[in-house]
Amino acid sequence: MSVMLDKCRFYAYHGVMPQEQIAGNEFEVSVEVNYQPVCLGGDMLESTVSYADIYEIVKQEMHRPRQLLETVAGDISDRILTLPGITSTGDTHSATSSIKILRTQVSITKITPPIAGINGSATVKLTRNFEK
Repeated sequence: MSVMLDKCRFYAYHGVMPQEQIAGNEFEVSVEVNYQPVCLGGDMLESTVSYADIYEIVKQEMHRPRQLLETVAGDISDRILTLPGITSTGDTHSATSSIKILRTQVSITKITPPIAGINGSATVKLTRNFEK
């Protein structure tokens, strides 16, 4: 199973160049979380990964300026693993964890990177596999 947020837009102040940290830039963020629930077919929030919770993580991390988009993507991925009921290990039988995360993929696109002559965007994509 998977949950995906696609092309969420943010204005943020990530970048190495001083003008990026002052003027900011527009970004698109996509997140995909592949997971294995304990039981399939349940119509309860506990049997899935909440995309509202994922969006809140992305929003918070996008509003915390960093130089590297790789750092932002890694922090988003790390925080997804801290959501209630989530584990990245094989231990889905504990009382508090009901979902095993198999993979996270975070893409962050800087819509107008400050590169002379570029007619396009720049994207960082981080994929982490947790399957054993």
